[in-house]
Amino acid sequence: MEQETISQSQPHRPTDTKSSNRQTDDQITEALPETHDAETGSAADSAQAGVQRAAILQKTWSKKGMIITFMGLFLYTLATHFGDYSSQVYIPYTTSSFRNHSSMSAARVASNIASITAYPIIAKLGDVFGRGEMFTFSILITTLCYVIYAACTNISQYAVAAVFHSVGSTGFGLTQQVFIADVTNLINRGLWSTLPDSISTIPTLYLGTTIGQAVLDHSTWRWGWGMWAIVLPVCGLPLLGSVFFHQYQATQNGLEKKRLGTQLGLNASQSWWKQAYELLWVQLDLPGALLLLAGLALTLIPISLTGANRSDRWQNATFIALLVVGIVLLVLFALWDIFVAKKPFVPYRMIKSKTIAAACLLGALDFLHYSMFTVFYSSYLQVVGGYSPGHATRIDNALRVSFQASGIFAGLFMKYTKRSQIWVLIGAPLCVLGMGILLYLIDMGDGKMGNEASFVTAKALIGIGRGFYQTASQVSAQAVVTKQELSVVTAVFFASMGVGGAIGTSISGAIWRNNLPTKLGKYLPEELKPQAMAIFQSIVTAKKYAKGTPAREAIDRSYRETQRLLAIGGLCAVSPMLIVMFFLKNVHLDKRDNVVGGAEERLDKVEGESGKQVS
Repeated sequence: MEQETISQSQPHRPTDTKSSNRQTDDQITEALPETHDAETGSAADSAQAGVQRAAILQKTWSKKGMIITFMGLFLYTLATHFGDYSSQVYIPYTTSSFRNHSSMSAARVASNIASITAYPIIAKLGDVFGRGEMFTFSILITTLCYVIYAACTNISQYAVAAVFHSVGSTGFGLTQQVFIADVTNLINRGLWSTLPDSISTIPTLYLGTTIGQAVLDHSTWRWGWGMWAIVLPVCGLPLLGSVFFHQYQATQNGLEKKRLGTQLGLNASQSWWKQAYELLWVQLDLPGALLLLAGLALTLIPISLTGANRSDRWQNATFIALLVVGIVLLVLFALWDIFVAKKPFVPYRMIKSKTIAAACLLGALDFLHYSMFTVFYSSYLQVVGGYSPGHATRIDNALRVSFQASGIFAGLFMKYTKRSQIWVLIGAPLCVLGMGILLYLIDMGDGKMGNEASFVTAKALIGIGRGFYQTASQVSAQAVVTKQELSVVTAVFFASMGVGGAIGTSISGAIWRNNLPTKLGKYLPEELKPQAMAIFQSIVTAKKYAKGTPAREAIDRSYRETQRLLAIGGLCAVSPMLIVMFFLKNVHLDKRDNVVGGAEERLDKVEGESGKQVS
């Protein structure tokens, strides 16, 4: 993933400011809620307890305490990445003992849905209870998932572990980003939000599988899973210890204790059922949570179950009905959030922000194009290019490595230029350029495809572009909301990528399933046409035919042409980013945080009248 105390900056002021303009700037300053200061008036008091606790905690951090906390954050992030990548080695050994491989896709679907739906719920819980509490919750859930993995004896238990894993990973990743947003300013936000994952991902991407294989060579897959149930909580202790120690110090003030208790509905003068009502109905917005969960689940289930290999399921009316009901529930959730909820999940004024909408749409389009192209990309490389599975994976890893590295540079560039939009304007075109090059390389005509270096270069371009636009757009989206809305906008930002990826996978499966068998039937020699479906269903079967034979040439041609269709779809999906990127606000990172609503509109007006100073 790829967030920080928000800078108390002033609206941008022209160098030739006159008294009238200065007065306008002062009016704007007064219009912007001081939600980043726990001692501010009613605007801050309306923030939920977890948000207020974060604001109070912000004032007590010492340099030493911050260093210890960030070291703990880096340590646990590194451990989780090692656990994730090393466990990939154990999965085939784990699932082979179940003798029920057909149900594995259901486990993956449940895991993906849990990951996406967890974002808004984790954000809400963090706002109500606090960052330290959500770190604890996420670490405990992740630890529990590894215990279940190590002890599982059937696919159902494995699926439960996968769901817990998704919730724990999502919870920690989101809380990590929101915590960093709490304790860094806008100028440093891009850099610090990318550092933990970037520093952790690059080495573990390659060393994780080595550790996993070493464990298998000297022990069993059960111990491979189980050891992380010991390692992760131990690595999480420095982070949790530091956060709770400073949180305890910050809340020793009696007034702050009273304020936090009131925000949680823990007023001693109230009856228990009034306290329960305040906590469940108002603070946690339980009805809204149920509508949101049901709507997201029913929308994502048919999209995920059709997936890459079962696009024919759309002919079943049940899947259409699930999708329709899911969309209706999401509409009801939106109406509830706007007109009924006292503490809504997604404030309406946030929805109206062009910057937030553009940031989320950029992520959705990027992951839509990526999943559409990448689902069968490894199969294409193995069959047409003759690469081994590991080699094909390493080619795609060029995107991951370049993404993590470029995110750090994007953060540094934002720190010194004090602007965000320019890096979105650089990143989005790089994504489109990389996808365009991939389209050319997939099928160059006369049975040719690009070489390894060209594929790595194209993937690296997409990764660099993603690192630039995603880091900058995340900071832009966070910069135009209040502290109360910080968790929500971060959750929606990341969830939009998951939704885009799920839709892309479903589209990819439909294109692959509807085209590859037809092309195999068309190009295969007459005597092999009855084998078309067997070749379609297994790349092992496809690779058994020797290179240079008429059968293999027909197979390679079918794969090239079908993957080219996916590349065209990917390019069509990513190209709108070239338009969407202009809707992001060019945030002045060294100025006061701009807040969604009337103040933002007036700020835009002032900046527009002062000589195009946002450019």
